[in-house]
Order: sequence, then structure tokens, then C-alpha cells
Amino acid sequence: MSTRAVRVNQLGYPAGWPLRATVATDVDRPRAWRLVDATGRIATAGTTTRHGLDRAAGEQVHTITTPPVTAEGTGWKLVVDEVESPPFALGRVAADGYRTLATDSARFLNLQRSGTPVPGRPAGHVDVPPNRGDGSVACKRHDCPRRRLLLGCRGHDLRGGWYDAGDHGKYAVTTAVTVWMLQHTVERSGEAALLDEARWGLEFLLGCQLPLTDPQAGMVFHAVHDVRWTGIPMRPDQDPEPRMARAPSTAATYGLAAVAAQGARVWEVHDPAFAGRCRTVADLAWRAATHHPVVYASAADSSGLGGGPYDDNDVRDERYWAAAELAALTGAEEYRYAMLQAGLDPIAALREGFDWRSTVPLGLLTLALSSGWTAASSATTARAALATAGETLLATIDAEGHGTPYAPSDGRYCWGSNSRVVAHALTLGAAADHTGDHRFFAGELACLDHLLGRNASGVSQVTGYGTRAASRPHHRFFARSVDPSFPAAPPGILVGGPNSGLEDPVAAAELGTAPPQLCWIDDPGSWATNEVTIGWNAALSAVSAHVAERLAPSRSLPVAA
Repeated sequence: MSTRAVRVNQLGYPAGWPLRATVATDVDRPRAWRLVDATGRIATAGTTTRHGLDRAAGEQVHTITTPPVTAEGTGWKLVVDEVESPPFALGRVAADGYRTLATDSARFLNLQRSGTPVPGRPAGHVDVPPNRGDGSVACKRHDCPRRRLLLGCRGHDLRGGWYDAGDHGKYAVTTAVTVWMLQHTVERSGEAALLDEARWGLEFLLGCQLPLTDPQAGMVFHAVHDVRWTGIPMRPDQDPEPRMARAPSTAATYGLAAVAAQGARVWEVHDPAFAGRCRTVADLAWRAATHHPVVYASAADSSGLGGGPYDDNDVRDERYWAAAELAALTGAEEYRYAMLQAGLDPIAALREGFDWRSTVPLGLLTLALSSGWTAASSATTARAALATAGETLLATIDAEGHGTPYAPSDGRYCWGSNSRVVAHALTLGAAADHTGDHRFFAGELACLDHLLGRNASGVSQVTGYGTRAASRPHHRFFARSVDPSFPAAPPGILVGGPNSGLEDPVAAAELGTAPPQLCWIDDPGSWATNEVTIGWNAALSAVSAHVAERLAPSRSLPVAA
């Protein structure tokens, strides 16, 4: 067996829940394993269970499931045929690790802020040379009231927000999903620590909404980014490229309607005035997206430019999401009808997972939390959908050799496949909350097992979490592997992970014949497999916080069988 044959969650395993691991071996018969502490003392032992071919990993594997964990401490290892796993924690230390992961993964958003100094670097894109700045970004709309004859648009103030990924683009659709994730964590748990970060993103979206004096009043700019791509490394304040505003889109506008409606609920007890502003903005955005002609963001909008397309030619899911958030806020029948008219399958959407292009699950997660009018109708349906989808995800986890809930029907892993795993974790966690069935929580833990090292590469997909962890993401500032004068990636960043498309030259050259789960390379040049985004990290923070909350000593949980 190779030195990476024993794959474990490198953060660790909490007390009361079994330790699950995967072993890559061509041997058919069961293999002896033992769990040893930092001194080599054997705590428990057993034999593996042959799984057979893991098609996504392209190898034969066995699995290990121990009795529920009772031991404590750090430095534990699984040993199979004298091959050791990376070390991990057990018990309370592991449970506390998830709280730390929730904090670290949320902190990444703060480090991605635009328009303000953050630890380690000055403010970026604040109109200080060589930046062209975001204080006056021109659009190319022919009906823009700020357009001057022959001279073009005078510009719009689009400062603030977060850089979405490893470059310096800011996108309304991904910002909306990120804000939603933070506010959802607050709404679900009552924990207010994330509100400041959520408001930073929400204020940016409010600034992207066109005023009442504009012919497209209420619509939202799709993005602001560079005219040309910059290279790695590049500090945001040193970016010399001109900036451009992408035309408003219906998807971005529904996204603002959704998170502003959510914000009106979440902020009511913390800042009633801001909550009232959110309510007004949500209504304006809904009316604008509904009554203006549909505007799709297309790949052609960014062709040859320094930003991602974030194209979307179907906004039914964004409309459903916005309607769900407004229904939870107001209880108005208008929004219930809008959800029904969308004609979308909630269970299929949950099984697929969510991202910025597929947002129905976000609306369902909100409805499942709701009371009053929605509890009597849509909430009941949402909770049932979570349980039904959760059963499918559990079956997939059990069927996959590396315990992942992500198994695309065509066998090809998508761009950002790790985000699908964390999305499914959020679904399973919500199913656990609404049904009380501990199997769903075990499934949520299994998702984190996979991300934190129980995968075909044997590498944790979260920077700083594990002795074998991703460390060289595609990022212009966290670029020490390219230039030692730049900082290394901080702990808690989730990389995109395996991607069968291999769209970048590095991945294509190195991974051309790799099986799906091994289509990943820890290289800063691989934007197709090693990219990072605010939305993925916000989801990881939400899941980690939920796990930490359920593992808290004050929380009474059933012990896994």
C-alpha cells in the first residue's frame, strides 16, 4: 500500500460517533487495523470491510468503521498493514476543532474585503494609484442617466464588498449566496457574531441597486471586475487594470430581493432601522425583477475580459428563492403563488446541491425554519423535502468508497465539486434538526470527513487542517509558493477540489488521465481545481458551526449506534 493509503478526517472524530476511514488496497481479504495513541498504545483494533472498486477514485478500497469514539486527545493514528494515517484528534478536542474551523473559514471573508484595509495589506480599489478604483466605475448601458454624449458613463460607486475568489472580481450573485449563508447561520442559531461580516456584503449589494431615477430602477449590477486579467501574485491595491461594471441582471436582482428580505428578519432585533431599509429594498428588487424584461447574464458579457462570466439563462430558481424569503418575511400569498408557478422540483434541487446558479435549496432551508403562515403550508413541505433528500444522500454516502454524498450520474466531477459536498452537509444538518434523526447528523459528519482527508487524494481540502492539507490555492495575494514576499494561505480555506473538466493548462497537463476524484492538484496555477471562493467558505463555516453547536456539552444528542 502507498503511504497515503489510509484516509481519515485529519481534524478528528468527536466522542459518541464512529470513526470512519477508507483504505486503498488491491488485497481482497480483510486487513487488520489498529487505533493507536501518540505513544503507540493500541486503544482498539479490528479488520477492514472490503468495498471493492471505487469508480470515482479509480481504485479498490476497504472501509473501516469503529465503535463510537470514547477516547480523548491528539496524535491518534489508524495503522493498517504498518501504513499509518495522518494524525487526528478524538473526543472533545475534535469537537472543539469544528468551532475553530467555523471561525477560521468565516475569517477568510474578512480577508477578502475590498475597499478597506485588512490584516496584512492596504485597502484595495479605493482610487489610489495604481488602482483605477471602484468609486466611479463606468457601465456601458445606452440608457444610463449618468452617460455623457461621446464621453460615456460618469461611473457608479461600487466600493466595498468581497473579492469573490483568487482574483479581484466582485459578483452580485455570489455575494448574495454568501450573505445568505451568514445570515442563515444567525437566524438558525441566534449567534450574532457573523452579523458584521454579513452586513459588509449586504451593503455592497445595496450599493449595486440602481436608484429610482434610473430607467432600470431597482435592478442590480451583475458584477464589477478588471478589464483584463492580472497575474499571480498581485496585491489588490497594486492592481493597475481599469474596472468595469457589468450590466444589471435579473438573477442578481432576485438575489438582492432574497437576502434583503432575509436581512429584514434577521436584523429586526439588532438594528430595526436597517431591517426596515432591507424590507424596502427587497420589495423594490422583487418588483424590478418581476416587471422589467428578463435580463440574463451571458458568457459573452465577459468574453476576453478580466472577470468570470457567472452566466445564467434560467432565473426560475432565483425567483423561487426570493419568493421564499419574502414569504417568510410577510406571509403574503403573492409569494406562495410565485413559488408554485416556478414549476421546480424541490427534492431534485436538494439532491443536486446548491450554488450561485441553483438557489432553490436556500429557499427551502429558510422555509423549513419558518413559523406562522409558512409553517402551515410551505414549511411542512420543505421539511419533508429535506428528509427525503437526506435519505438519498445517506444512501450515496454508504455506497461510495470514500463516504461522499456527491456522485454525479455521468461520473464527471463539476468545477468546485467540494462545494457540492458542503452543500449536501448543510441539507443533512437541517434534516437532522427538523426530524431529530441522528442518522442525518452522522451524514453531515461524513461530509466533513470527506473534505478533511477521507478522499482519494488523502489530502484535506481545507488549508491548515491536517498534516496533509491543501496549501497552494489559486490566489493572487495568498501566493507565497509563487513569491516568498507574499503571505501563505491562512487556515480554513476550502479549495474547489476535483474537476473532471480540467480547464486550466496546469490541470490538463498533469491530470489528463486521472479518475474523477483525483482530478485535483494543489497548484496555484490550477484555477479549475484549486480556486477558492467566498461562497464555498461561507458554507463551510455554516456547516462547521452547526456541527460544533450540536456537539456542545450542553446539547443532548443520541449516541450513534
